[in-house]
Amino acid sequence: MTLSEKVLLIHGDHIYSSPGLERLGIPRFYPSDGPCSIRPELTDKGEYLHAGDTIDCATAFPTLSALSATWNPQLANQFGDAISSELRARGKDMYLGPGVNIMRTPICGRNFEYMGEDPFLTSSMAVPLVKGVQKNNVSACIKHFALNNQELERFSVNVVASERALHEIYFPAFEAAVKKGGTLGLMGAYNKINGDWCCESDFLLNKTLKQDWGYKGVVISDWGAVHSLIKAVQAGCDYESGNSSHYGHIEKAINEGKLSVSDVDEKTRRLLWVFAKIRMVGPGSEQREKGKLRTESHKMVARKIAEESIVLLKNDEQILPLDKNKISKLLIVGKIANARLTIDVNTKGPCDLLTGGGSGEAKPLYEITPLEGIKRYLSTSANVEYIESANYSDASFIQKVKTADVVIAFTGNTHAEEQEGQDRKDITLPEGQDEMVKAVLAIQPKAVIINQSGAPVAMPWSNQAKAIVQNWFNGQENGNALARVIFGDVNPSGKLSSTFPKQLSDVACHSLDAYKAVSENYKEDILVGYRWYDKQNIDPLFAFGHGLSYAKFQYGKIKITQLKKGNTIKVIIPVKNISNRAGAEVVQLYIHENTPSVLRPNQELKGFQKVQIAANETKEVVLYLTAKDFSYWSETAHDWKYDFGNYEIKVGSSSRDIRVNKKIVLEKDFAIKLPTSGL
Repeated sequence: MTLSEKVLLIHGDHIYSSPGLERLGIPRFYPSDGPCSIRPELTDKGEYLHAGDTIDCATAFPTLSALSATWNPQLANQFGDAISSELRARGKDMYLGPGVNIMRTPICGRNFEYMGEDPFLTSSMAVPLVKGVQKNNVSACIKHFALNNQELERFSVNVVASERALHEIYFPAFEAAVKKGGTLGLMGAYNKINGDWCCESDFLLNKTLKQDWGYKGVVISDWGAVHSLIKAVQAGCDYESGNSSHYGHIEKAINEGKLSVSDVDEKTRRLLWVFAKIRMVGPGSEQREKGKLRTESHKMVARKIAEESIVLLKNDEQILPLDKNKISKLLIVGKIANARLTIDVNTKGPCDLLTGGGSGEAKPLYEITPLEGIKRYLSTSANVEYIESANYSDASFIQKVKTADVVIAFTGNTHAEEQEGQDRKDITLPEGQDEMVKAVLAIQPKAVIINQSGAPVAMPWSNQAKAIVQNWFNGQENGNALARVIFGDVNPSGKLSSTFPKQLSDVACHSLDAYKAVSENYKEDILVGYRWYDKQNIDPLFAFGHGLSYAKFQYGKIKITQLKKGNTIKVIIPVKNISNRAGAEVVQLYIHENTPSVLRPNQELKGFQKVQIAANETKEVVLYLTAKDFSYWSETAHDWKYDFGNYEIKVGSSSRDIRVNKKIVLEKDFAIKLPTSGL
């Protein structure tokens, strides 16, 4: 392979592809956007190639903030398998995802593409997702490495974070995707970290990723994220994405003595290794997966994720589920009920970031809105009236609310509020929505409020509302899934993967005035999300891990044993469904250290399991803990370390709903002492 050929392979010549080498049988390389679908085909100018045509339509799955709310790693694997099958059917080689940046602030415009505020949960969902994607000869590409936690000035902001915050909060999901998931791709972020652009950071790419974690795959830049050819090449960025021009000058830089041929050889080897792993080249390439597009099974995966993601936030007086046999007149209020989140098949013209949220856009054959889903569900049993907007003091509106058997008010955001490239100004709902809810509740106190968003919003009327549901950007089956949950065909089992604050000032980085546009000092350090609320004793609107069910679960006593091999603690918790209907509970395990030698969160999620339990049935949930789960990152040892002493194992239904706990003493060599009672 000539030097020119090597250089040709490691950078794009089109917005979403790079050239192959016909002489050597290497085809073009096609990465594809889409955390929740396969993005429509674009020209180099960013215009839709098939506007008005269905040729590039693909299944629109729920976004990753919805997926994480399922707390179901098996569903994450099914999602990865389904979306990569569609990628192959569209001729794609790399899925540009999943995004695993931690939700530091709820106003980040791309929170809908990420999986919440907790590194353990994000890691637990990312690993099976990556494995699912790579089942079908498609490379995953974990992103955005690292600290791309805001869209505000993402092309220039310099993030300053402690070594401890990096390893405890912002690195774990990336490390897990590399070591446990075996991701073949990783994307560098736009921002700077401690003064260096992420795609030019030797600390991030060479030292941390390739040396410390043993990463064998390819590092690609985000589109336009390379600023200096020499720095990026030497720092470990292997491939320049898009049709940028920096890597096209590598041969010239080698001739001038600024780079060496060995730099290019290493990058070419990495890229060809990935190509071989996904059967683009080499033995087995003739058996490469062909993929399937828009299948019934993919549609059912999309619906299942949507159903399991929906979170029942509040259900006073057991208003939900609704009984369709007792409803003859249902009133739906609010434009979000019929808002579309995907690109219409007939859209023409340039790519519009307000449709689909930027890289998160989708172009399915159809999208069922909540209004459409509810109408379909009640098609033969009730009259459904829809009011998009109104004068809420008008007599006719008041009369309609009064006389309806059930009123459902919809609030939330669209991609006009949540999108790539911009952050929200606040967590308040768009203008007029709070007034609408207050007006409805004043007339009909039992109205059901359904919020649809990709990230937390404020709900100043939450004390007045009796029934509140959190829906997400839930893809093409959105409305069908929502109807099945609120009418009781599906028992809600979603749990929040991020804290819903009462107001933005309760969030750590905003409370500390540490959300900036130029240089961002992460003053809150490791106290992100519920860690901050717990330490500051702040009551959230709804806690991390919160989510109700139509069933009721009772937790038994914790049983703890230490396995003889592997220095592992086994934790067993019996959980009984004490209701007359089946349901799923997410059993969450948190660890608390009584007298830490350094700053530690009050509690940290270190285990969970989603378990289906029949009516009046008891199931034992088994979770395992290792020394790593009790450890913190030592900035003196530059490694993980745990203290000897007293700990508490806390198990419950959310971070603020701990049902049972048990104290243990951790001794040398990870030996534990247990109380004699309750074993």
